[in-house]
Amino acid sequence: MTYLNVNCLLPSTRVGHRRGYSTETAIIRVLSDLLDAVDRGDTAVLVLLDLSAAFDAVDHGILLERLQVAFGGVSSTLAWFRSYLAGRRQHVRCGGKCSALTGVIYGVPLGSVLGPILFILYAADLASIVAEHGLSLHHYADDSQIYVSGQSDATSSLSNTASQCVDSISNWMRWNRLQLNADKTELMWCSSIHKLSRLPSYSFSVVVIRAILFLHFMASFSWTGENWVTDDSE
Repeated sequence: MTYLNVNCLLPSTRVGHRRGYSTETAIIRVLSDLLDAVDRGDTAVLVLLDLSAAFDAVDHGILLERLQVAFGGVSSTLAWFRSYLAGRRQHVRCGGKCSALTGVIYGVPLGSVLGPILFILYAADLASIVAEHGLSLHHYADDSQIYVSGQSDATSSLSNTASQCVDSISNWMRWNRLQLNADKTELMWCSSIHKLSRLPSYSFSVVVIRAILFLHFMASFSWTGENWVTDDSE
């Protein structure tokens, strides 16, 4: 971690498994940005992305290549990581009986210190993909939040921008053997109560995303059954 921090190689949007960054950091930052947008009279769209078995799907070959190309891993370091990842086996135990041992050719060890860090490096490209579409990003482990705000009469444009970004993320994940979890990927519109009629539908082209109950920290927000809104007069 010292090498990554000193050389500023970790995405600034990544929290968790880093000193001084936590779930609280992510929640405060995202909520603050959304409240600022609503205070300006804008509307914001927030997409909560979730991956299916993300840590188990990491491709060892892609990971090692990324460590070398993107993070400057030298041959001795790569050999150490290759040894760390290779040769693992697993079996299933049920009712006192065990299946035959089988080799583990994908994934990073769960419950390990290195596992989450290796996944962070594996998925580091997500930050540049989201930035190319003009959205903001914050993520913790395999959970990512992307959001963008704009004038309330441009919700169609905001929806299209967010949809295109999700498309790009989904395509990148397919190329890197990861998969979005459609059942846990959600969307939420943030706006004042006076602008509810301008909000579009919730369907995106890649996954169908449902409006959900967002963690309610601020008394200025209220839930209408479909959206969080503020009681301002804008």
